[in-house]
Parts: sequence; structure tokens; C-alpha cells
Amino acid sequence: MAEIAVAALDQFGLAAILPHRGVGAEALGAAPGVAINPGPVSSAGSDFALWSVAPGQWLAHRETAAPDWAEQLGETLQGLATVIDQSSGYALIRVSGADAQRVLQKGLPVDQAALGPGAVVVSAIAHIGVVVHWRAADCFEIAVFRSFATSFREWLDSAIAAL
Repeated sequence: MAEIAVAALDQFGLAAILPHRGVGAEALGAAPGVAINPGPVSSAGSDFALWSVAPGQWLAHRETAAPDWAEQLGETLQGLATVIDQSSGYALIRVSGADAQRVLQKGLPVDQAALGPGAVVVSAIAHIGVVVHWRAADCFEIAVFRSFATSFREWLDSAIAAL
């Protein structure tokens, strides 16, 4: 039997961060007090993290978010970036346990051995777009468009059953 736990998360916040022309990562991170790490990784702040999803683009992630948290973040980043609340557009699923990496290997077409905790990957699993954040060696958070959440969960359940 697979050693794995799956939890659908709620009350989280996700917001797209799109810097204005000429605003670099250092200036963007300084306003909310986040030292932005280079590359496709997560950068932790005091109450949220920035997941690098493309060069110069981030998803801000907060574990528990008030309905207006993205608006407040937008005020903090005013003049530096556009902030777009994505919380209601995504489902967030946490996969953890000794077999978490094995189950992701069934569908995630990346060299997981080259990655580690803090890594962020934008890819597809079972033809469904995903943003995968490695929280720890045996814990992953997977953001998937809400309209595909049921299909993704069916794939995930099948992949777990096949271990």
C-alpha cells in the first residue's frame, strides 16, 4: 500500500504578479520584504511565498488568505507590478508521504532528481496544466485550474492505486 496523503486545500490565496516594465526582482521583492531567489524556485516572505512561474513572473501563494489579500498585495506593489487574484481560478492539492515523488513521476515529465525542496515547475500532468511546488522532499503542492480539478484528482487517484 502506498504511503501517501492527499489533501484538497482551501482558504489559500494565489495571485499573479506581473512586474511593470523595468522593474526587476530585487525592487519587486523589496516592497513586501521578500528576497526573490533566482530561477524556478519559491521565495518565502513573512506571510506568503512567491512561486517563480516564468522569467519575471510569479504566483504569490498564501496558505490562509482573506478575501482582499490580493488587493492589499496590489497596494503594496503599486507602481511596481500588477497583481491579479487567481485564488478562485485554481484548486490546490497537497500530496505528501514517502511515495509522493513516485506518484508524481507517473505523470510529471521533468527530471525530478535535478530538483528539490523549493523548486517550482509549470508543466502538464495527464494533459492538464499544473504548477507544482516542492514544499519538502516528500511534500508537493499542485495548483490546477479549478475546472480541471476533478479530472486531475481522478488521474491522481489512479496513479496512487497503481503504486
